[in-house]
Amino acid sequence: MAHPYAPLGGCYDDPIVDIVAGTLLRHGFLVGTFNFRGASGSAGRTSWTAKPERSDYMSFIGFMVYYMHFLDPFGPRISRSPSTARAPSPPDAPPGSSPSDQPVLLLGGYSYGAMITTQIPPIAHILAQFKAPAVGSAAADIRLRAQHLAEQQNVILASARAAQSTSPRKKYLGMRVGGDEDTQRKSHDSRRSFSMDAEDKIRRGVNELLAKTKRHHHHLHHRGGDVVPEEKEDAAPVAASEQQNTPLVLDEVGGLTQVRPAYLLVSPLQGVITHLATMSFLPTSAGRGLFAKASTRSREQGAPTYTSDHRQLSETKLVENQTLALFGDKDGFVPVAKLRNWVERLESVERSRFHGVEVATAGHFWTEGKVASVLRDKVAEFAALLVQQESVDTSTGVP
Repeated sequence: MAHPYAPLGGCYDDPIVDIVAGTLLRHGFLVGTFNFRGASGSAGRTSWTAKPERSDYMSFIGFMVYYMHFLDPFGPRISRSPSTARAPSPPDAPPGSSPSDQPVLLLGGYSYGAMITTQIPPIAHILAQFKAPAVGSAAADIRLRAQHLAEQQNVILASARAAQSTSPRKKYLGMRVGGDEDTQRKSHDSRRSFSMDAEDKIRRGVNELLAKTKRHHHHLHHRGGDVVPEEKEDAAPVAASEQQNTPLVLDEVGGLTQVRPAYLLVSPLQGVITHLATMSFLPTSAGRGLFAKASTRSREQGAPTYTSDHRQLSETKLVENQTLALFGDKDGFVPVAKLRNWVERLESVERSRFHGVEVATAGHFWTEGKVASVLRDKVAEFAALLVQQESVDTSTGVP
């Protein structure tokens, strides 16, 4: 769940984000919140284009998908440690499960966060960056971090189950993960995080896993000639040279959990306000994919360049997947006519799965009267719909 504009105080502790996240938790969702760069003391600063923020969200999506894949809270799971290869592994055959068997990946945001959610490309385009990333790249580090933290959480949950008889009230309701930012979270809700000692152990474990992978990369690099068959010894110098110039990549994760995307937009931004938030009236130049190689720039931004093709696909994904947009008719940031026209346009597309709900008397911050309760109820209805949905071709909106 993405948060509002950081320069105006937006962060992952935002009250509206908390309402939505809490509602989803009560409906059985695994919920992740995160800070955009520059928010609430996080490293970096808010951009004028929103491109880095889109990269932040795409990176977090990649993390969550791989974290969910390796998370096994009910028992041990045999998993293979990440390894390196000379070239990406052939993709596995897609699983034969129906959409109803796939877990829902609900991507959402409030205000500026809703705008970013609207702008990111479809899930397949995002996950393609994590399929077989170069060793040492941002995508590779995110994958390794997700796997390690999921395995750590499996151990913690197993220990908690074993200790239930002696300490029945002890609960582990959440955990913080992240990069190198300050570990001090500006929140008084102690239930959201583990102790600082536990976080330090997790960080050390992630660093050890990253270092191990990089050592393995270095080892393979220096024994490139060993993989040449004996009958082709005369070609060994050429083969070794080619191998040295071929970047090492993480193996593709076989049988990666297939997800069914859905979208939740709370007080989405439309019209002039989006141009002010992103400076999108300024000319931009196309760039290279930032996951292409492990450079400092790619590690900082962590996602591909956002192109005009992505922009078109971004809106299409809201129509093709179950989407709920919630907004108030007293929104002080966006004229309600703009929101109504936007909703009508997307809902009118043939076989659209987009649905908008206008809440009377609600403003942008959902503080008027009992509108926060209405927001909570609408999110709960949408969550229940997603959980109970039996087929991707059923309802086209919220009943």
